[in-house]
Amino acid sequence: ADAYSTRGITLTDLGRLDEAVASYNKAIQLKPDCADAWNNIVFPLQAIKTQISSDDKLRLLYPEDTNSKYAQIEKSILNYKLHLGGKNAGNSLNEALSPLASAENITIKNPAGDKVAAGLDLRLPDKVIAMMHFGRSGTGLLHSLIDGHSEVSTLPSIYLSQYFLHSNWEKIISGGWGEMANRFVAIYEVLFNAASTVPIETMSRKLIHNIGQKEGMANVGDHQNEVLSVDKTLFRAELNRLMGFYDELDAFVFFKLVHAAYDKAINDLNQKNLLFYHIHNPDTYAQLNFLRSAPDGRGLIMVREPVQSCESWSRRHFLDNNHTKIVNRISIMLFDIDSIVYHKCNSIGVRLEDIKESPRQTISALCKWMGIKEAESLYEMTAQGKKWWGDPSSPDFKKDGMDPFGKTSINRKVGSIFCEKDQFILRTLYYPFSVRFGYVQANFEQFKVDLQAIRPMLDQMFDFEKALVKRTQVDPKQFMKSGSYLYLRSGLVERWNTLNEFHTYPNMIEPLRIVSE
Repeated sequence: ADAYSTRGITLTDLGRLDEAVASYNKAIQLKPDCADAWNNIVFPLQAIKTQISSDDKLRLLYPEDTNSKYAQIEKSILNYKLHLGGKNAGNSLNEALSPLASAENITIKNPAGDKVAAGLDLRLPDKVIAMMHFGRSGTGLLHSLIDGHSEVSTLPSIYLSQYFLHSNWEKIISGGWGEMANRFVAIYEVLFNAASTVPIETMSRKLIHNIGQKEGMANVGDHQNEVLSVDKTLFRAELNRLMGFYDELDAFVFFKLVHAAYDKAINDLNQKNLLFYHIHNPDTYAQLNFLRSAPDGRGLIMVREPVQSCESWSRRHFLDNNHTKIVNRISIMLFDIDSIVYHKCNSIGVRLEDIKESPRQTISALCKWMGIKEAESLYEMTAQGKKWWGDPSSPDFKKDGMDPFGKTSINRKVGSIFCEKDQFILRTLYYPFSVRFGYVQANFEQFKVDLQAIRPMLDQMFDFEKALVKRTQVDPKQFMKSGSYLYLRSGLVERWNTLNEFHTYPNMIEPLRIVSE
């Protein structure tokens, strides 16, 4: 199975998309829980989707049905991914959420049985807000401002962004009830020692090492010489005590108990009304499973001028000549502005520019939306109550990245990757979003002209792609046959078709409403 899955990657790179789909299907046939094949088959299917005449014919290319619940869930998620931003997005989301509830081992029973007090004495937060990013849009900044608020329970960084992958829950419960706390601590070692090298899962089930150091959690405090840490013994004892109130647990209630145990372990004894979850950029399974687990949860999406944000998010991969990664980022951002998930929960978008330029008005409005009181801690960058110095990977880290309201990032001119033609295409595709969030003035007639002007450009190379071809000395004709090239075109054409039909994106998020002084 692994060999067929790896072969699928190679065939996709070569642009032999039908063969790539067949290879991934063979991998899944041999191993229904082959996560890599399920994650990667979406790329050739998306690339050829616009050439397929009907939804029924597209579904014929999906992996065949098996008796595996895992495969049934993954197939529904694959279908959801392929309908993002389309007319059937709502139906495909509902189709994906339904089988998630039938996964094996959703709950675990407490062997203490009828001796349990059924959680009656616990007061856990009943409100949950999950924060997601939009390219490079300042989620770390906002998280650091929210940290330390007396009414809010939150864990540092993005360590638990993939927590709601069912595979993580199965690891936690695999040793039985008595081992759950130990297994959680082992998986998320970095939560207890930010200098830990123990990797955690990130998007597409990849492992990331040294994440605490990369996120600036190993050099906090007034003198930048402290490592965030939590006493494991205290945490385990409190978590086991809290678990004793329940006759059974699912991943979501356990998630709440983890936050309560964490607060106790760092000696934060305030009563918490809100759980703030930095879910960041989750795997689709993790995102949908969270949505299923917390149907009353709300979404907060940090946004930034889209072309500037996309260029910032793509910078490292452009320097590495990694076309596939750049393409993924462009595609994700074009579809994230129109995610049906945001309509499933009460979601808002918060502009990075507003936080930087009008912090008092913006944070005041955000507090009202979140249902928490204003506090001076909301204007300080902290992690676990200690001074956080910003994201070390930011190009502004040494300039004003340590200043929460420094403006270097939002004032940076675009052009290091996307030239004027590239920007024109992207800005046209982002037009409805940019108008809604106040990045451009509405000019509907000009937009319609621009939309028709960019359509033939979508079938040509972007200038940033020409630069990559020149630097890597790849044959241009072969490059234009590659899977990543075709994948991007398919997504761009889909977005264009939606705009050509509706002149907007039907499921765009709403901005936070700020009252000017």
